[in-house]
Amino acid sequence: MARLSRRKLVAALSSTPLLAQGDFAKAALADPVLVLCAHYSDLLRRRDALMRAWGDHEAWLADNRNWFTLSKAEQRALPEGQMLDALDEEFNRCVGEGARVMRRLRSVPAHTIAGTAAKLSVVAEFIEPDDYPAAHRVLLSAIADLWAMNKA
Repeated sequence: MARLSRRKLVAALSSTPLLAQGDFAKAALADPVLVLCAHYSDLLRRRDALMRAWGDHEAWLADNRNWFTLSKAEQRALPEGQMLDALDEEFNRCVGEGARVMRRLRSVPAHTIAGTAAKLSVVAEFIEPDDYPAAHRVLLSAIADLWAMNKA
């Protein structure tokens, strides 16, 4: 089986039919796991956007403010440097909220195949594939099986 990319996992997390229609109340009634997984997916997208913004901003600082030659105090004094701190704070907030969603997912049972697949997709996104490559591939295969069953 081809390895799913992070982008495909995030897409799978948010591809539930009920949520795609924007009917969050109906989705919550059918399977509250779908709402939690959609929230986790939103947090992942926000985290990725923050990382890209941070990298772009740091590159700009390096090119325009000699960022890496400045002391920590000089870096903090720059208004542009304060933007990096703000991006860091928002990134850390997203990471903390993601951990809270993950803890909540442990105690909320899935009621649908889509909910089960979404829940496992969160786990697959969280586990580093290089740490457990064979297990990660089996997990991705099981997720693909569940999505296929859900379509049938």
